Amino acid sequence: MTEPTVFHIQKGNLVRMVDPGAFGRGDCYLVDAGMKLYIWIGPNSSVDEKFLAAAEAVFRDTALKGDADIDHIDGGDEPEEFKALFDDFKLTDEDTEGILKKVQLEKREHKLWRVHHEGDDTFFAEVPMARESLRSDDVFILDTFDDIFVWRGAEASAREKFDATMIARRYDAERVGVQEIELIEEGSEPQDFLDLLG
Repeated sequence: MTEPTVFHIQKGNLVRMVDPGAFGRGDCYLVDAGMKLYIWIGPNSSVDEKFLAAAEAVFRDTALKGDADIDHIDGGDEPEEFKALFDDFKLTDEDTEGILKKVQLEKREHKLWRVHHEGDDTFFAEVPMARESLRSDDVFILDTFDDIFVWRGAEASAREKFDATMIARRYDAERVGVQEIELIEEGSEPQDFLDLLG
């Protein structure tokens, strides 16, 4: 039996597993079995990990022209047909750090994040708080705690724009209080945004 391709959500990236079959309770996985896609959700996984696994499944389904069958699997409640896909299925206590654990800000702290898509992976990384960090082919999230700005480069892909907006919404949802998410197109930056970058 040929095992399916399994991708592990690791710090905002989709990482292919070399030896699939072990599923960490604190993580999420995308299992690609051809025309059947499984989103495996660990009971202790974070909001961003759940989102990225689901978003990736939708993108892959789109690539298959919507013909794939997507199933959500709750970790610990796997159907036998899912377990049978692997020679050695097992649950572990693994818990990879998620994006949200990196964006817990203090009230006066500001951070700038770059969202970049390459191949099948979306990368999410902190960059220096400066105008020089902005690149036309990427999307950036400026988080000031009270407000979240999503700066969209003129040459950024639709995937990068989508992922950045969804990530901003997800970690905004994790924060107490109401934050405003403002979408900014390159060349149309408001002065308050530019002032924040110095």
